[in-house]
Amino acid sequence: MFIADAHCDTLYAIAIEGTKPEACVVTPARMAAGGVGLQTFALFCGKHGPAGTPYEDAQAMLRAVPRVGVPILTGDLPDEPPASPTGVFSCEGGEMLEGSLERFHEFQRKLRLRMIALTWNFENEIGHPAKEGPEGGLKPFGLDLLRAMDAEGVLADVSHLNEAGFWDVCEHTALPPIASHSDCRWLCDVPRNLWKEQARAIIERGGFIGVNFYSEFLREGGGATLDDVVRHVDALMELGGEDAVGFGSDFDGIEAWPEGLGHPGEFPNLLDALRSRGYSEGQLEKLAGLNLWNVLKRAEAVRR
Repeated sequence: MFIADAHCDTLYAIAIEGTKPEACVVTPARMAAGGVGLQTFALFCGKHGPAGTPYEDAQAMLRAVPRVGVPILTGDLPDEPPASPTGVFSCEGGEMLEGSLERFHEFQRKLRLRMIALTWNFENEIGHPAKEGPEGGLKPFGLDLLRAMDAEGVLADVSHLNEAGFWDVCEHTALPPIASHSDCRWLCDVPRNLWKEQARAIIERGGFIGVNFYSEFLREGGGATLDDVVRHVDALMELGGEDAVGFGSDFDGIEAWPEGLGHPGEFPNLLDALRSRGYSEGQLEKLAGLNLWNVLKRAEAVRR
């Protein structure tokens, strides 16, 4: 079964934190063991936001790409999902663009970004993070960037974005909004998760929600289990998310995860838990990878 993951921080771990590739959570061997055909590798803006060196850090991550050990697709996606471990690029935290559309196009020429998480945990030139409250929509550069992303087939990722910015994305982007690694706030009330009306808006617009495996986002107080992951999937499916829900593990960026779901090789454990819940094989194929693959392909078609 084809499995796709919408978010990991492996490049940051290798290039900035100095983790040896073989010591990362995401490795080629674990991807192959778990059946992960497509992994989204984020260029993470860094833990200091605009006060750090996000653009320079992004360049360091690009230099580290050969150490990841899997091919990264920087052109059009193939007609069929890859059968062996493969990657695509995303951006987590738009401050690495330095408020410049020229920077955006520079990254596009080099990488073919598939999605941009407009903020991380800091205010930047684009907008405001969920961590700092719901007020304050997208800034003028954020609106300009959305138009450029639409033209290039780059999806706006609202994970980490605040509520006002979220609704601005829904209003101003032509492409469907996505949340690459977010959970249900009505099940676990942390700012990083989506309210029910936000999740419903993504689903109704044909977007994508990748369930995050971070224990603190799955269960208040942490200590999440596989059943908690299933609980969040169930809740999104109840909103009509069969064609919109998938996985955004956040591997190499989280410190706690459900037992039995600590690395890509353990994805089958999650699929077995969903199967035991009564999900059909057709539903599992969508959740495992086809929903993410399909939204990426639709965005690419707009670009062409």
